[in-house]
Amino acid sequence: MTLTLDGIWSPMPTPFERSGEVAVGRLKELTDYLIEKGVDGLFPLGTTGEFALLDREERRRVISTVVDRANSRVPVLAGICDPSPRNAISFAKDAADAGADGVVATPPYYYRVGEDGLYTHFKTIHESVSLPLVLYNIPEWTHNFVPVSVVSKLARENVVIGMKYTEYNFLNLLRFIEAVGSSISVLTGSDAMTYSCLEAGGSGAVISVANITPREASSIFDLFRQGKLEEARKVQESILPAIEAAGIGYFPAGLKEAMSIAGFSVGTVREPQTPLTEGEKETVRVLLGKAGLK
Repeated sequence: MTLTLDGIWSPMPTPFERSGEVAVGRLKELTDYLIEKGVDGLFPLGTTGEFALLDREERRRVISTVVDRANSRVPVLAGICDPSPRNAISFAKDAADAGADGVVATPPYYYRVGEDGLYTHFKTIHESVSLPLVLYNIPEWTHNFVPVSVVSKLARENVVIGMKYTEYNFLNLLRFIEAVGSSISVLTGSDAMTYSCLEAGGSGAVISVANITPREASSIFDLFRQGKLEEARKVQESILPAIEAAGIGYFPAGLKEAMSIAGFSVGTVREPQTPLTEGEKETVRVLLGKAGLK
């Protein structure tokens, strides 16, 4: 499959059994559900997928399950995020063996890293893997922001084919699109900025709300591409309560609760994360009601 990095992608949650094990059967059903509802691509093992709480064998199982079930209907980007490029390379080789179409890596986290270290991290991964590499810029979680200067260098050298930028900073989004938008795909990971990203010249979005209301989220890109800008903007506005619901509690607990209420349960979060309180669940229910989802 030729990898086209645009449209609306789902950063897939990982379903868990009550025992805490990966619910493989439900993961297959989720893959079918999202594709049938119109998402343009799948991204397992991102932040939404609780990748940091899965061991290597579980990561392999998740990727192979999604790739096999997708069966080339949409592309699959596998998360290989890790502070160590050596570990990320190992995960990338597993993803290649499973048949993924590309891989996604964050910058290193926990340790602070300068621009040279950020560049070296992605360059090292790129030189050791056979799959296209996407940069996942999410400074709130990694505490390392990959600046325009580094992304531009990585783009010029064809190290990365795209970037998921997750931060509610529209000025930075504009800077990235201006600097590298003509050479790599720039996708927002900030749900409420999907329409704005497209209007500014971005390629699309990788957004958790696409798991709660995939058809509506996907339609933002489809309507925009058809030139129906006002309709696209109105859809963006209509799903704002669902976006807010996904952020209740400690992410992704609110997202998983919202999916359950909306009709597709993927279980709860894995320990040491905690599910929502009854009060928080009620807040999610009220917000989904405002979005027309119950």
